[in-house]
Amino acid sequence: MLRLLCALFAGLFVFTACAGASPPNSVPAGVPTLMPTRPATPSAPAGDWRSLAAGIELRRLDTPGVPVQVIRVDPAKVRFVVGYDPAAPRMLSAWAAQYGAVAAINGGFFDANGEPVALLISDQRVIGQSYVDQGGMFAIDDAGVPHLWSLADQPYDGTPFAQAIQGWPLLVRPGNKAAYTSDDGQRARRSAIALDRAGRVLLIVAPGATFSLAEWSQFLAGADLDIEIAVNLDGGSSTGLIAQSDHGGLRIDSFVPLPFALLVLPL
Repeated sequence: MLRLLCALFAGLFVFTACAGASPPNSVPAGVPTLMPTRPATPSAPAGDWRSLAAGIELRRLDTPGVPVQVIRVDPAKVRFVVGYDPAAPRMLSAWAAQYGAVAAINGGFFDANGEPVALLISDQRVIGQSYVDQGGMFAIDDAGVPHLWSLADQPYDGTPFAQAIQGWPLLVRPGNKAAYTSDDGQRARRSAIALDRAGRVLLIVAPGATFSLAEWSQFLAGADLDIEIAVNLDGGSSTGLIAQSDHGGLRIDSFVPLPFALLVLPL
């Protein structure tokens, strides 16, 4: 009898343990993991720029959490395209592969139907309505020159552009001043686009849930990136940054399919 009771108890213990256990590395449905996709190759040492392709450089900025990754783009050596397909959204890596992009970043915010909540221009096609008195706009003119400005300071007036995306909030103002100070303490993956004082485009991603928006603004204002102006892009599960070349690259994929993305193509 004692042996029977011990066997029954052992069986009950094993069943209870198995019923309460989760498979290794499992994530509950609907809850995205906060761990970033690892770079395809080791990123450059913190503080150093590493050349990947013509007009494309990569740098890592160490932070208390997961390092921030930055791609610096020389607009004279590449061309920019806003890919847009709300009917068939795809992961950022798939956008990059489709276009043969040397770099890519997620765009601004979108609704449940995949439509931008602000204005977007893809190959001269204008979609959505501009932010008013808030946010910023990154645009490429017909000559391939990038522009980035505060929509509160200069509302969009309908000027035609070849490509454009809008983001919110503005993060850095000229003079390396943090532009967003309302701190709600909500930390998440973050992405941003910026222009430096030499007119180069910076694609910037924090792959871990390291910063609130106010902390993100302060971090970029104080970063050694020579930023002239920067605006926030969609974060959280949309965050992604891709760079690929024969000399290595970076792969931080989005956690969800994206209806649009900013792609950097070779000339």
